[in-house]
Amino acid sequence: MFSFLYRLILFFIAISVIQSVIQALVRAFRGQGPRNVSGGGSQGTAPPSAASPGERSESTLLHQDPVCGTYVAAASSLRKISGGKVYHFCSEECRQRFNA
Repeated sequence: MFSFLYRLILFFIAISVIQSVIQALVRAFRGQGPRNVSGGGSQGTAPPSAASPGERSESTLLHQDPVCGTYVAAASSLRKISGGKVYHFCSEECRQRFNA
């Protein structure tokens, strides 16, 4: 009985680890280029150009999500333009909550 429970727990831990690794890989590949997101007002950005040594590139800029308060890299954020201002979101859920 305990052997079965032990194997079941190990199985779920292994699935969780595999899922985390896959999600990390997906996030890493998405960060390589512009993010294609459907929805009103969102726009992809061009790849960042080479910045001078004292200037911060687009990929290193962080913006605060106005809904949940987390900081998200400008290059990988979901964007919405409202009232002439660009808002950066960490997830589609936060962007939808902002629209509501």
